[in-house]
Amino acid sequence: MGATTAAAAAGAGLITENSPASQANNIKPVKLPRTSISPPVIVLDTGLKPWKVVAGSFCIILPTYGLLSSIGLFQTYWMGHQLGSSFTESEMSWIISMFGFLVCFFAAPSGILFDRYGHEWLLGISTAVYVGAFVGLSFCSTYGQFMVCLIVAGVSAAPPATVAFAVVSQWFKVKEGIATGCVTLGAAVGGILFSMVLQILFDKLPWKWAIIALSGIILGFMTLGNVLVETNMSLHGRRRDHSPPSSNHEEEKPNEELTISVMLKSMRFWLVSISIFAYELVLFIQWGSIPTYAAHTAFADKQFYLMMSYNIGAILGRTLPPWLSDRFLGPLNTIILMNMFTLLVVLGVWLPFGASTVQGLFVAIVLMGIGTGSFVPLGVSCVSAMCEPRDTGTWLGSVYTIVSFATLIGNPATGAILAAYGSNGLLVFLAIALLVGLMSIAALRWVSQGKRMLLRDKI
Repeated sequence: MGATTAAAAAGAGLITENSPASQANNIKPVKLPRTSISPPVIVLDTGLKPWKVVAGSFCIILPTYGLLSSIGLFQTYWMGHQLGSSFTESEMSWIISMFGFLVCFFAAPSGILFDRYGHEWLLGISTAVYVGAFVGLSFCSTYGQFMVCLIVAGVSAAPPATVAFAVVSQWFKVKEGIATGCVTLGAAVGGILFSMVLQILFDKLPWKWAIIALSGIILGFMTLGNVLVETNMSLHGRRRDHSPPSSNHEEEKPNEELTISVMLKSMRFWLVSISIFAYELVLFIQWGSIPTYAAHTAFADKQFYLMMSYNIGAILGRTLPPWLSDRFLGPLNTIILMNMFTLLVVLGVWLPFGASTVQGLFVAIVLMGIGTGSFVPLGVSCVSAMCEPRDTGTWLGSVYTIVSFATLIGNPATGAILAAYGSNGLLVFLAIALLVGLMSIAALRWVSQGKRMLLRDKI
């Protein structure tokens, strides 16, 4: 029977353990079970389909997280038009904070639904609601109306954003880091794109038609993402080595309650959650504090150029460190390295030079873009390395539900620290958050190596 199976596989052009294709191309094959009917062979990292999924995920992240990184321009517009005479800047910032909070907070149920049912209906329904929320926003003129529409937008953005990150691990193993980095580029590219688009729309059009035009752009990217993203259904019931399920199908059948229970009891889950919470807190404070910090240091006229510089640095941070992770170090080692790099930038460049010279501030902002930009793709890779591919949505969504509270407190914390301790106090707070992230990610590495610290391991 085994010979018959191997012969049939060879005749069908499938990649088996000893086939010339697997040896020549260094592709990790899947062992075929000794049955007359072989399951589909999974070859990850290669071919058009995995990169098609990456392109689709990029198109989803661009109008969700990319728009989130530039949506502060809404607040600037409201200050000069609909809300400026009735509400303070701090009060308006809660609208933006709620949007970012809900995108992350509803990641856990979104991830569970994705693991259970796949992407099709989840992406379709949430895309329709997300675009509809911005169409509704175009007709708004009061604080309450703006808040309701962006709450709906935040909730409906959670499923597509979670799917876009989680689906990558179903198609990649060796190149998962760089693939995730390409997806997260959508946030940096979207930040640059929407910053320019919103400035042009607000200058040329009234609020209603500017936001309707924005809704059309969002619809175009989200539709393309829906078409290109695809769930790898052949991974259902497979282990992290991608071997097929055993003959006992009840043993291999995913159990959501058991998965969540095991996850919540895992020390690795809580350590990676604390680390990413610290990194996202730094990231969201970074997004929100650059204009305010510039104003506190007499560089207020450089706000737009500072944000552009940050996003340029973030593009490098979302590609080079993930490539380094795949090729040489592994995600845990790389994120520890980038954590230390970012901490050195805060204490060695930004703190002593950022407030005194515009050149020093620009150098610090670009380097911070590289450092904090790497946290998103490397963080996603670290989470997916802790669980089975079939559970990635649940783990990733649950981590980002915890992280959502960092997005909620980021803007208010920035304002409070700047008011009480000034710009240097904010930088000290960022350094403390990075130290917490470094300690927890180092502890995760220690636990993942069987409570040993083997420095030469790729992990």
